[in-house]
Amino acid sequence: MAGSMAREGDQTTGHGSFAPSIFLPGSSLCQKATIEGKPMLTIDAKCAPHGSPSPSTPVIGTIIEGSPTSLVTCDDGVKRKVARIGDSLDCGCKIVGGAKTVGAGANA
Repeated sequence: MAGSMAREGDQTTGHGSFAPSIFLPGSSLCQKATIEGKPMLTIDAKCAPHGSPSPSTPVIGTIIEGSPTSLVTCDDGVKRKVARIGDSLDCGCKIVGGAKTVGAGANA
């Protein structure tokens, strides 16, 4: 079963005491590849900094998981796995939200 593809504007779950974040405009590494009018996300894309109420430095998560079967050539010429709802970031977040009409690869 395919998972909904992630796009700029989608959110993350947050983790521990760290609040959810969002993928801001410009965070996609594939600005020309759009889904429902928004640039798609791939591994290596970064979310906006998100902090915690406890004294700590805000973190910027990087997508580390993507579709095992769907790749896209990004603006830098590198082929990357397409990110989907539920895929992980290195900070401990997962992606939430996503495209309503387009899916990619098998859900993990």
